[in-house]
Amino acid sequence: MNLIWFRNDLRVDDNPALHHAVNDKAQQTVAVYLLCQTQWELHNVGNNQRALIACALENLKEKLNGLNIPLLVVDADTFSQVPDILSAICHQFNIQNLYFNVEYPLNERLRDRRVVDVLAGKVKCHRFVADSLVAPWEIVTGERQGYKVYSAFARAVYRNIDQQPVVTYSPPDKLPKENLSLVDFSKVSSATSGEPIKVTPTAKRVPDVAEQKMHKKLRVFCKNTIDQYESDRDFPAIEGTSDLSAALAVGTISVRRCYQVAKDVAGEKAHKWIGELIWRDFYRSVIWHFPDICKGRAFNPVDSQLTWSRSIQNELAWQKGETGIPIIDAAMQQLIQTGWMHNRLRMIVASYFTKNLWLDWRKGEAFFAQHLFDYDFASNNGGWQWCASVGTDAAPYFRIFNPQAQQKKFDVDAFFIKQWVPALKSIDAKTIHRFESQEISGYFKPQVDLKLSRKLAIENFKKAKTAT
Repeated sequence: MNLIWFRNDLRVDDNPALHHAVNDKAQQTVAVYLLCQTQWELHNVGNNQRALIACALENLKEKLNGLNIPLLVVDADTFSQVPDILSAICHQFNIQNLYFNVEYPLNERLRDRRVVDVLAGKVKCHRFVADSLVAPWEIVTGERQGYKVYSAFARAVYRNIDQQPVVTYSPPDKLPKENLSLVDFSKVSSATSGEPIKVTPTAKRVPDVAEQKMHKKLRVFCKNTIDQYESDRDFPAIEGTSDLSAALAVGTISVRRCYQVAKDVAGEKAHKWIGELIWRDFYRSVIWHFPDICKGRAFNPVDSQLTWSRSIQNELAWQKGETGIPIIDAAMQQLIQTGWMHNRLRMIVASYFTKNLWLDWRKGEAFFAQHLFDYDFASNNGGWQWCASVGTDAAPYFRIFNPQAQQKKFDVDAFFIKQWVPALKSIDAKTIHRFESQEISGYFKPQVDLKLSRKLAIENFKKAKTAT
């Protein structure tokens, strides 16, 4: 019998592990998902993404039922318990083959290595690449090292794809109905009741990332919007992005399917958006080749010479969206209320947090993890290190986003700001953009002087670089 182990790949389309397990006609197939809720806490996964995973699991169960594949959900608490739990399941149901797709963060890799070791000689493990366009170990420099610069990495990815085109898999054929009743999951220790997992999100609602809906959304985006992506993507008041990030994060749609549909539907017009998919691959490559990043460390050693501020007051004001900087407060309200933030705003907010408030990027990274539906360790960590100028291919330390200039450029009429900051709804855009020089009645005063804090950040970085 074959066992498919689902993780961050909660879909039936373009799922290599599922495809190969079902195509092994000599074996019957069942599936498992291990619910590691304490591990979620250790990884700062917040209730928003937990609720999203719970919904995605229900959708997956329904999809698998349609294929006559039973799904067992087991409480595993932490990764340390996973090898023994899987070993017990394999023994109980006489599993000969375990199929799963590779995850790239360090703790997940160590977990998988222990699983393979525990099952050695008893169960054959089959591993597949499903969470990147190209496997990170395939994209290396001439010295067989991981890339540290995105542009060089992207060129290598395009060369690889030219030589080995991206392969996607359609959903497998339905198995015989008797496959559904192969095993009695009620006898499995720690098996959940079968009822939906109950998690209360902090956002107002959980987005629907059902597989079929995401495929439709992808095609509509590629047909109607992707050709304007490069010009519209930086404006938060415009719906110019794909809105697929949460589905990609929990795996209800695959990055390879996104690439394939974008190429087929939009051709060269998809180039800029595909570049963003490759950024996603880049950050996966970084954590694969430089795993110390997964231990809370920055890529650039200059980080160890920086003495970050410990101002709880400034940090709390930032978290609540009460900084007195309109674009920052609007972005934080969008995050708190919806569990999502526009990508341009993520950069502005992170730059402000690290360069103007001079707060440790790890704290901002953790806050995002707690609130984002689309939380993805590699991308979130990579983005925060980039903005803090301590990561690979990071923004130069003297490049600091000016929130005032950013809001005047990307929200010139303050449509976005007024949508998320009620105190500014009746204020004209010109007054909103003069927040530094003109106090706005009923609104917070700026918590820091942007020019002075920028100057201090540059001086601090210069000293740190000298000491490195």
